[in-house]
Amino acid sequence: MENFEFMKERAREFWERGFEDLVKKRFNLSAFDFEQAIQMWVKYLIGKKVGDWPRTHYFSILIKELANSYDNDEITKFYNENEIFFSDLEDAYFTSRYLPKQFSENHIKNIVKNCEKFLHLLEKAIGEKFP
Repeated sequence: MENFEFMKERAREFWERGFEDLVKKRFNLSAFDFEQAIQMWVKYLIGKKVGDWPRTHYFSILIKELANSYDNDEITKFYNENEIFFSDLEDAYFTSRYLPKQFSENHIKNIVKNCEKFLHLLEKAIGEKFP
């Protein structure tokens, strides 16, 4: 659906900006950017499939909706095996803006590594490559 393409573009923009912020050592913004990239990508995939997306920031809900939309148990399995990572992403959404928590460079690199694993799984499971 063409009206969801903006979400795909936003996911790409946040992803690119995450690396820009990482290089500039703005780790909290980088964490937020990567969280937004994954969140927007998941919402794009759901919206493309079912015509709408959940109005939430919680990956526990988003991933369940994504797995249900594509009838794919591998997505649910990945979430269950990496629940701490998704909780970390949720923390990035809230704490990078509202709390004094500081993300480190190592922490961001770990987030990126796990995001890439998740994006690779989604590419295999759904057949659409992350921009």
